[in-house]
Amino acid sequence: METIIVFAGVISVLTVALVQLIKKTTTVPEKLMPLVSLFIGLLVGAIALVVPEITADLSVGGHLLAGGISGLSASGIYDIATKTNRGFKDTEK
Repeated sequence: METIIVFAGVISVLTVALVQLIKKTTTVPEKLMPLVSLFIGLLVGAIALVVPEITADLSVGGHLLAGGISGLSASGIYDIATKTNRGFKDTEK
């Protein structure tokens, strides 16, 4: 399980970048972004299966679980950052 968490942390950087790219370039409704983020994470986890440099000793399910974790965390990280930033802007006035 520790390997899955570490692997999710490694691929989360790419997942966050792809989620941000989609948010900025498409008109996906906000309520669907966690689902899109999960799908992107699963896709990155699946692609990591064929990249020998980043493949850990995980099964296919382990890769997909790590991808799902990174996708959901990518969505949460963005929400936390934007809500915190809004809170700081409100207190500056």
